[in-house]
Amino acid sequence: MLSNQEYISSQQWLVFSEQDNPSKRDPNSALSYQDSFIRWVPALNDDARKPYGVVHFYPFDYPTILLGAKDTRLPELGNANNYLVDLGYTLVQRPHGGLAVVNDPGVINFGLVSDNRHFDLSIDHAYEQMVALVAQSLEPFGVNVESYEIPDSYCPGKYDLVVNGKKIGGIAQRRFKSGVTTAAYLSVNGDQQARAELLQTYYRTGEAGSDYPLINPNSMTTIEAVIGEPIQVDAYQKLLISTMEKFGSLTQGDYEDPELKALYEKAFDKTTARSYKIQPNQLP
Repeated sequence: MLSNQEYISSQQWLVFSEQDNPSKRDPNSALSYQDSFIRWVPALNDDARKPYGVVHFYPFDYPTILLGAKDTRLPELGNANNYLVDLGYTLVQRPHGGLAVVNDPGVINFGLVSDNRHFDLSIDHAYEQMVALVAQSLEPFGVNVESYEIPDSYCPGKYDLVVNGKKIGGIAQRRFKSGVTTAAYLSVNGDQQARAELLQTYYRTGEAGSDYPLINPNSMTTIEAVIGEPIQVDAYQKLLISTMEKFGSLTQGDYEDPELKALYEKAFDKTTARSYKIQPNQLP
């Protein structure tokens, strides 16, 4: 089993940041690229001496809710989604597992994409790579990151990222035969209680059953709160990059790569169609 340092050092990492994406204002673009990388990386590695991986940063600088597939089965989905849209949130359905997460200028999303032909990561091992990276990034602040489920958080999971008993973020995964994407969202700053209250009301409005989380707004916090000093999303993104650079090489990725672009155009059509179906005016 590869350690986290070996996992990072054994690959050539291409960095894609949505700040550089020509289509960054389209809410479906980031997840379309995320869906493309998992197909593109194995093809890229067919002729590579050293395998490539992708680290993809996709923060949203406008209020956005990423909904999971299970969220679309709420009994009163139309009312619930109307509630969010009326508050000014954009709705996007993500391809990964998990439930709804809140995005705004204080939240960062990022994914690690690798080729399972070179690194046969089990589901748990792939999650552990992400946990280790986040933990390493916060070591300079003397913060101890643990990983276990916070069941009364939003989008709870076995590999929630936890500091002092409170969740700072979560992890989801998407797997193909030849590729795996492990994606995390992290609350860097902002009013995390308000974010949790938003989704608490969302599930109440949607008449969620007992198989949806009963959210406690006090179960979550932010990186800024746990380190005890101000930090912005772009600063934390740089911190993640510098953490990876301790163990491996990172170079800028090209959004205009022809093979990637062709995959993206197909993924964009699917992502847009998926998100279109969950808009309030399209629901019964």
